[in-house]
Amino acid sequence: MNSSFLPSDGSTLSLRLIGNQPELPPAAVLWYAQRACLIACLGWLLSTAGGCAQWTPFSKAETEAANNDTLARGLPVRQMSPDSVVIETVLVRFPLHSEAQLSEIWQHTDETILPVSQRQRLDNNGLRVGVLLSELPQVIRDRLHETGTDQALDALEHAGLAADADNKMRKLQCRSGRRKDLLMRRQLQDPLTILSTLDGKRVSGETFDRAQILFDLRAIPQGDGTAVVELTPEVQHGEQRQAFVSTDYGVRPEMKRAQKTWDPLAVRVQLKPKQILVMSCTDPPKAVGKAFFMTKTADHSEERVVLLVRLAETQLNELFAPDIIEQAKALAER
Repeated sequence: MNSSFLPSDGSTLSLRLIGNQPELPPAAVLWYAQRACLIACLGWLLSTAGGCAQWTPFSKAETEAANNDTLARGLPVRQMSPDSVVIETVLVRFPLHSEAQLSEIWQHTDETILPVSQRQRLDNNGLRVGVLLSELPQVIRDRLHETGTDQALDALEHAGLAADADNKMRKLQCRSGRRKDLLMRRQLQDPLTILSTLDGKRVSGETFDRAQILFDLRAIPQGDGTAVVELTPEVQHGEQRQAFVSTDYGVRPEMKRAQKTWDPLAVRVQLKPKQILVMSCTDPPKAVGKAFFMTKTADHSEERVVLLVRLAETQLNELFAPDIIEQAKALAER
């Protein structure tokens, strides 16, 4: 049986059937090959026209330009809440017999920022507080330099294990009136007895097991760029137990240890930006001040500790955001 069809060039090709297998003439084979090639080319053109982009590597100059542009823009800056205050703290350790060096620090410190009655109450409990009149005294700079060298060369200092008071600088981002733990001494293995007096006449004492010494630190931003910094002495002790804590979102269970706070010894000071609060123990060390500002080293010797608290940054400005000022005050009063 013969049949015929018209190819694309209009010529007539005959198809002869031999048994069940068709036999194609050479011209037909050539036409089918050309047709397949044409279809493949059309498919490639359509794929490129449809948006399949080719990858071309950047030249060295283009790569350097892109890197420089990224560096110029810098990394994205972490946004803080408008009522946040940034506080920097460091514990400076001095040898036990450093009376002359410590005396020099207090010569550069204004202790009249607190009322006379409060200064007397703090002194009765072995605490001393003031604000630096100018930049860091040279004696503190020298000690910080020595500490930095020790941290680079001494494995215990680098790990913060050379004493139970860690002398690494810390930066705390504080919401208005919200608590931040300022650790003074890590958990002690031996029981600790702390003496205190409220009137300077009657003395009471308590012994704490597995005591951890810290300050409850809070910061309240003001509209003029300053901030009120509050420090309340506190000891956490004993085993952890489940307690129910009230938060802005309700009441939730939390594992906590027993706490002892000395609210009458709380310090409240208004700091200007970059201003530094100084706190340490009296000479000789005694009572609460001795527990907070005397540390034991890994070789079982004793050292004195000076706490520096620096107001690094505030966000509020009463001229541009008076409503946020009121919100910050409301948060602090909760």
